[in-house]
Amino acid sequence: MPPTRLLSLDAFRGMVIVVMFLVNVGGTDPAFSLGLWAPKHAQSWMPHMGWNDGRMGNGLADYVFPWFLFIVGVAIPFSMGSGRGQAQAAWMRIAMAFKRGLIIYLLGSLLWAASIGYLPRDAAARWNGPITSSIFLHWDILPLIGFGYFFAVLMQHTPRWARLTFVVLVLAFKFCTLKMFVPEGSGTWVDALANKTSLHHTLGSKLGLSGPFGNWTITLINQGFAFASLVVLGALSGEILRDERLGMGRRAASLAGAGGIACVIALAWWLISDFPFSKDFVSSTYILITAGSAAVLLAGCFWLVDIKKWTSLSPLRILGVNALAAYFLAEFLWKTVLMQWQVILPPGFQPQTLAAGAKPESALAITAFKAWLQHWTTPTLGTFLLVGLYILFYWLIALVLYRKQWFIKV
Repeated sequence: MPPTRLLSLDAFRGMVIVVMFLVNVGGTDPAFSLGLWAPKHAQSWMPHMGWNDGRMGNGLADYVFPWFLFIVGVAIPFSMGSGRGQAQAAWMRIAMAFKRGLIIYLLGSLLWAASIGYLPRDAAARWNGPITSSIFLHWDILPLIGFGYFFAVLMQHTPRWARLTFVVLVLAFKFCTLKMFVPEGSGTWVDALANKTSLHHTLGSKLGLSGPFGNWTITLINQGFAFASLVVLGALSGEILRDERLGMGRRAASLAGAGGIACVIALAWWLISDFPFSKDFVSSTYILITAGSAAVLLAGCFWLVDIKKWTSLSPLRILGVNALAAYFLAEFLWKTVLMQWQVILPPGFQPQTLAAGAKPESALAITAFKAWLQHWTTPTLGTFLLVGLYILFYWLIALVLYRKQWFIKV
């Protein structure tokens, strides 16, 4: 019988959560800089690269979300092919996927309301009124995960060639739109982004869509299906790991090989067509490099944990089995506490972002916690302590849930 659960997948999921915490808290802090020996645009290697003066590229943070989407996809054939999922009719599996995707979407709407509705600083740029439908017409991390999961389950009921065709069409669509739909007055999309012009608005004007629902639809077209392709690629990878016709070692090798090929194609596409990795635009090369790297890493975990059993990676699996709960709690506290509450600063502390001569008495909670740790130790050690304590805090919560066998599922 094919395996019903991959310990390595739980470990990989936990690793992605740890990386997310690392880049969220570490960010552009000099403590994590590569130093002057590295190219200037690569010295800060952890945060999102953004448009990066046209070089695009990926920082470590740019891999977190697509890796998680890939993991969501890998789990689909395991959940559908065993236990309750195996016994259900197709329409029941699809209905359950819709329900789960909708709940995840609505949890994302809750986080968005917490982000923009709690003591807004800029009334001109941030929502500060009653909850309206616009709150639910916003795409963010969880809504994109919810949609990607539901769409991938739908696709899982189609032949494999149909799923591969969908991925190819997404890659072709992204290439064509990014090469052909450059706004008037901009030579390239790099110029367009620098001028605060987005593909989102350009497609909207070409398709005659505007208003909250029009913007929601354009984002679905531009990002929703692109990110959903990562979930579909993950599901295809999950089928490789479940294929009982192959030996365990052959499964790991096949997955690693497929991931390596995807990475090579992405790099070649960038070099030949000047089509860089870009999370901002969800470029085709970005989809391939993130999916390919996820496949290689998962194959490595599968080899170490499920085949060789050299390690169980239990510390990572403790986070991995409650990854969505850890993410939601961390984001909710980040938006409502760490980035909202004011905390007293240590004596003489001077944030770099303030004008010369300013002497603040307090700062946002996350900034103040970091300042106190740096005050008690050193700037570098204080940063490392903040990151370590942040990860440890959520790991201990996950440990309590793990020991009580409370696995929070949506």
